[in-house]
Amino acid sequence: MTTAVGTTVLLAAIILLLPGHFLGAAITERSNHTQPARQLGGLAIVPIVLASLWIFGPAAGLDGRFMTSSTLAALLLWITGFFDDRHHLPESVRLVAQLLAAGIAVYGLGSEFRLLPELLPLAVERFLLALALVYFINLTNFMDGLDLMVVSGLGIPLALVATFAAFGLVTSGTGMAGACIAGGLFGFAFFNRPKARVFLGDSGSLPIGLLSGLVFFLVARDLSISAGLLLPLFFIADATSTLIMRLAARENILAAHSKHAYQIAKRSGWSVWQIVACVGALNLILGICAIMTSHGGLVRIAAILAGLIAATLLLSRFRVRKPPAIG
Repeated sequence: MTTAVGTTVLLAAIILLLPGHFLGAAITERSNHTQPARQLGGLAIVPIVLASLWIFGPAAGLDGRFMTSSTLAALLLWITGFFDDRHHLPESVRLVAQLLAAGIAVYGLGSEFRLLPELLPLAVERFLLALALVYFINLTNFMDGLDLMVVSGLGIPLALVATFAAFGLVTSGTGMAGACIAGGLFGFAFFNRPKARVFLGDSGSLPIGLLSGLVFFLVARDLSISAGLLLPLFFIADATSTLIMRLAARENILAAHSKHAYQIAKRSGWSVWQIVACVGALNLILGICAIMTSHGGLVRIAAILAGLIAATLLLSRFRVRKPPAIG
């Protein structure tokens, strides 16, 4: 609640104090918004989330190394994202910043953090975690293209992580980190709801992607690796399936596009509320599946399959281009 209120108040102040044209999001043929919007969300949500983590994180068990490293990594992406929003930095600069930030963040997990100790050497696991974090940073950026999409797609799973902590399924530190980011996103939602006045921009989506990815790493450690993948599965599935389809079509995957499943749904007549409600409902289902993975054997396998099937069905529905009937 504190993070949500802080984000709302700071963002309201930023909107009032900065010129109306500052960080305006241009409307193009690829845009999913038809009204003026500004990429100001990151200027408020990132400092509030980081401040909340420092205020509440240590008491919840988040250690200094993790806090310091994740803060430095998030600030690096925050600054890089701001300049990219303002001046459109070269892809090489963005990639170097993301790799550096991911490396710093993974270092902050500590040498005792292991997901596959019996399968991979520490150095290899760290390298793969850094690559996964870079991917999650980018797919969060890809998904910040529709009103409330990041709120529904990430805010709900992160809020579920906080709920898991209340029942002892994950550590209190993991739950607190999820709660801080979710709170920031819910505060941002006040300005991002249809018709959105504000989007996260790169200054918001890049560091929020990094911090969220770290939370899902912690869930993978505390609960199960499959749970850490199931919670953000819609984002992963939409971004990855779109990338594969574009590669199959021999398109330039670095070029801007509007071929994500949620973008196709919006252009084919789905309302914003229909899309984000479906994503939210899917995430609740994925949350249940994540809890079930705490059991072994057939129960875990069934939970993973159920999550994969649910995500696949929704993506297929979005890509069919037919909105659901109302009334």
